[in-house]
Amino acid sequence: MVFSAFGQALALGSDWSFQPSDKLLSSLDYRRSRARLLRRIASDPQASHYLELAWLEYRKRHYEAAKETVEKALQQMPQSAEAHLLLAMIFERLEKMEEAGEMYRKLLREHPDFSPAYREYARYLLATEGTMQAAESHLLRGLELNPRDGLGHALLAEVYAGTGRRRQALLHLEIANWYHEGDTLLHQRCAKVLMQVGEFHQAVEHLRLAVEADPRNKEIRSLFRVVKRSQEKKRAFLFPVFPFFRKRLRS
Repeated sequence: MVFSAFGQALALGSDWSFQPSDKLLSSLDYRRSRARLLRRIASDPQASHYLELAWLEYRKRHYEAAKETVEKALQQMPQSAEAHLLLAMIFERLEKMEEAGEMYRKLLREHPDFSPAYREYARYLLATEGTMQAAESHLLRGLELNPRDGLGHALLAEVYAGTGRRRQALLHLEIANWYHEGDTLLHQRCAKVLMQVGEFHQAVEHLRLAVEADPRNKEIRSLFRVVKRSQEKKRAFLFPVFPFFRKRLRS
């Protein structure tokens, strides 16, 4: 595991060698975990406990609280790659994109062998600047360091799909699912790529799995309904004379 400081966070369903989940914590899970961490900090205020609490606040989407808490961890561990990565991601959530970019670049300079930083910076580039070539370069470097990074493969598939390399895109989607099947973010990324390359049936399946993993996520549920309806309309257009066949296709 890359982020050993997050041992307890893993019990909440995260895996920092992959990607922090966007699945929203229930209020009960959040309160219980936060109370436990605050008790631990009160008796032993070490950086790893602050880092775990910051991750918890991030998962609850309390980004200002997460920022304040990870900064406390950095006071004790100023060279922590994990803390700087989380801070960069928090800056993104707070829409402080320049600060996020600066943090990612600093992280890569100071920790050139830290594979998640390459993946997250590539994702940042795709989201903010659209620089496919730079994103591809960083993803390849990150995957060289950690070939089992499922989201890294899914993001590389997105680059390949966006630059017309369909076969490579589908190959890396397949690899992504070998390593990290079942993660909400992974299914969302895979669905996006599959829609780009025209594989709507598979995209619907990934969105269904994403909804199954995070049923309270309204954005995913809405996208799933839209894509599913579009796919059903396409089937109805292709098979207007065979309603029994359309019924079998839906099952």
